[in-house]
Amino acid sequence: MILSRFLKPKWQHADPEARKRASRELDQNDPTLSELARQDPDPDVRRAALGRLVDLDLLHDIARADADASVRSAAQDRQRFLLTGKAPDSPPLASRLERLRHSPDTDLAEFLLRQAAEPELRLAALEWIDSEAALATIAMQDANPELRLAALERVHDSGLLDQIVRQSRNRDKRLHRRARERLDALVAAQARATHLERLCAEMEHLLWDGESGPNAGRFPKLEQEWRHQEAAAPTALRERYAQARARYLTERQASAGRRTQRLELIASLETLLERLQGETEPSAEFNAAIQYATREAPAAWNQLGPPQDAESRRLELRFRQLVQDIHEQERILHRNHVRAERLREVLRQAEALLQQPSEVRDSDLRHLRQRWEGLERPESRDLTSDLQGRFDGLLDKLRARLQRQIQQRDQEWQELQELVHQLETALENGELQQATDLREQTRHRLKHNIGLSRAQMALIEERLQGCAARIGELCDWRRWGAHQAREQLCATAEGLIGLDADPTDLAQRIQQTRATWKALDHHEGAAPKALWKRFNNACERAYQPCQAHFEAQNRERRQNFEKKQALCAQLEQFEAATDWQQIDWREADRLRRRAQEQWYKLGPVNRSDRKNLDRRFQHILQRLDARLDAERDREVQRRQRLIQRIQSLADSPDLRAAIEVAKHAQAEWHPTVQATPRQEQALWKEFRAACDAVFARRQLEQQAADTERQANLARKRDLCAEIEALCAIDQEQLAQARARLQAAQHEWETTGPIPKTEQRALDQRFETAIRQFSRHERFLRQTSSRETFQRLYERSRWCARLEALLAAAPVEADTLDQARETWQTLPALPAALLEPIQQRFDTVVQALTGLPEQARDLLIRLEQNLQRKRIWCVCMEIVAGVESPPEFAQLRMEYQVARLSASLAGAAARVDSLYDPRLLQEQWCLTGALPAEAAAELDARFLHALRTWQQREDA
Repeated sequence: MILSRFLKPKWQHADPEARKRASRELDQNDPTLSELARQDPDPDVRRAALGRLVDLDLLHDIARADADASVRSAAQDRQRFLLTGKAPDSPPLASRLERLRHSPDTDLAEFLLRQAAEPELRLAALEWIDSEAALATIAMQDANPELRLAALERVHDSGLLDQIVRQSRNRDKRLHRRARERLDALVAAQARATHLERLCAEMEHLLWDGESGPNAGRFPKLEQEWRHQEAAAPTALRERYAQARARYLTERQASAGRRTQRLELIASLETLLERLQGETEPSAEFNAAIQYATREAPAAWNQLGPPQDAESRRLELRFRQLVQDIHEQERILHRNHVRAERLREVLRQAEALLQQPSEVRDSDLRHLRQRWEGLERPESRDLTSDLQGRFDGLLDKLRARLQRQIQQRDQEWQELQELVHQLETALENGELQQATDLREQTRHRLKHNIGLSRAQMALIEERLQGCAARIGELCDWRRWGAHQAREQLCATAEGLIGLDADPTDLAQRIQQTRATWKALDHHEGAAPKALWKRFNNACERAYQPCQAHFEAQNRERRQNFEKKQALCAQLEQFEAATDWQQIDWREADRLRRRAQEQWYKLGPVNRSDRKNLDRRFQHILQRLDARLDAERDREVQRRQRLIQRIQSLADSPDLRAAIEVAKHAQAEWHPTVQATPRQEQALWKEFRAACDAVFARRQLEQQAADTERQANLARKRDLCAEIEALCAIDQEQLAQARARLQAAQHEWETTGPIPKTEQRALDQRFETAIRQFSRHERFLRQTSSRETFQRLYERSRWCARLEALLAAAPVEADTLDQARETWQTLPALPAALLEPIQQRFDTVVQALTGLPEQARDLLIRLEQNLQRKRIWCVCMEIVAGVESPPEFAQLRMEYQVARLSASLAGAAARVDSLYDPRLLQEQWCLTGALPAEAAAELDARFLHALRTWQQREDA
């Protein structure tokens, strides 16, 4: 112990070789080994210690910080060797993968790609390799196929991919195929990129050259090509294409706008030119349009800029041509106007000549024609034709007037001679008044003659002078006759004095007498004064009784006037004193109508008072009507709404509601303020028609409903009789009868109502018929089921006889042949039962004729079936309520408990299949069992239970 303080460890020995040997003896996890690797002054010792280290972090630090290059290199080599996993003391793969992920080093990654033992580590190192050349080398030369594929996936250079394809053609089919796919995809991608670049560049250089230019057709093709490959285009290229496309569309839109404006200008000029060509002369409207076409339109056209494509140049030529044509049409219209005005001046002269009262001469017509023919005609055929037609018409009228003048002159001469002749005849007959009238007519005609010669006029004047003396003589005689007539009028007036006649008639006769006297004064001059006094006194005395009558009549009219004034005052007071915001409109309207009736009942008033009084009464009525009109209109609208509401209900499906509404409308019909009689009559007529339509529909529907109920009653009786007839069908007709019953029930439910008096009895008859059919159907089904069971049971007995022979198999052929013949003669069964029972028969026959092993196997199965048939027999006894033998009491108890448990658990439907008598019968007959004695005993029990159940069902 004392010497141990003086003995140093070997790793602290002064001799480097001793320390090297000591380092080889140290444990790899000894801290001394790490201290030697970091701090030993001798590089060889440090290198020796490094060869034993497994701490990757320490090796990494030494490789970075050690002063000796050889030590740093050794530390790096030791670290890489440990990372490759080839060293026995290498760290676990997971820690090495983790270190590689957190300490990326390209050189280390390349080293591990070449030297790593595990493929996982090499794949992880592959992720840090960015050099496609290095990746291509790995893909071509590495021994690991997965690593080769992984390296291939990161190669994107087409040349390197082509080199990989050539190098791997006969070495690695999988790598070759994938490299070929990558190369093809890369070439395709490069081709797409080139194509996309070309499309983008072409779109950038595409300029709008008009609708008919080549670029207009190229653009949709570029769009289609780009849409097909746009998904593969990079974002920058998409943005370039979008900008170029937007620029092109902007140019096209602007050009389209300019083209639209140019087309609109051209269309407006074409429309104007077409209208100008249809016109014959200028007008203010067309002058403004021409001003626009020749000045404003060219200015607007120039603002659109110069043409840039073929279509624009074509439109430019068209526009210039239209402007030129409009200028030319303007000049033509101006010339037409000037020439037409000159011709119209001649027409105006002709019209003036036609309208002049003086005689038209033939020279005037010749002068007009010469002037007309000397003037130029307008270039418009329509205008020329119109003016020429007017001139020809006026010329014809002038010629006709000239002809009429000649005829009228002759006629006038004849008429004057006839008038003078009639004058002379009237004078000879002593008819002074007629002669005087004829003389005045003759002088008037003579004064306004249109072309008599002087000789003719002198002749007429001479004859008139001759008639003047005779007219003077007749006038003297006429004055004497007037005196006699006045004497007669005086005698007539005196005869009316004291005459017993109606004052009104008497006054009228006096008035007529005075009117006759005035007429004589008018025609013959004033009468002598004494004669006039005599006539006037007689008329006044005769009128005295009439005066008293008219005074009484005047007093009565005055009283009527006062009553009407009072009525007007009453109405005016009512209007002024009434609060029209809170008014009984019905009472106000009744007052107004009573007032008008009373007004008409009152007698007449004096003529001088009637006009003002009628005006006053009408004014107050108008004011009252103005007050009542709003309510009257509301009432009219209300009743019109009632009419519309009733009319809208004419086709309403709810007739009961429609009738109730009509009744309420009738109760609400009476207005507060009535309309005019004609309007009231029209409204009431329309309202009655609407209500009658609703009530008539109710009557029709009631009749239709009664008819429908009777038809339904007959149909339901037929259905009852039909169902009652179904109770006599046999088994073969049962399915058809069941279908017919369902159809009849459905028809019964869908058939409408019947008369209530027949409803109860018919329903009872129908239900009774259905119950009778149900009982008959149940009877037929039970009969059919029992017959089917008997037939099935008979076949099962034959199968049981053959199964009893299995113990003695094989059996003689004669016995089996006889069994087959008997089997064929047995009654037929439904297919669903015949097939399984036939299978049971065929199985036992085959076992009896086949190998002994088949008979033994069937015998074993039949013996196993015995327990199943015991269970079925117990289930049948449970269903039929028959007691089971004591030895089966426990089994019966178990199944009863199981059935009850299943029922409580909700699985009754599944358990009830064990207790279905029909299924139990089929299973019993289709399943054989041995030994025969036990099977026969079970068979007797089953049949007894079955008969008991059938008897219970029949009851």
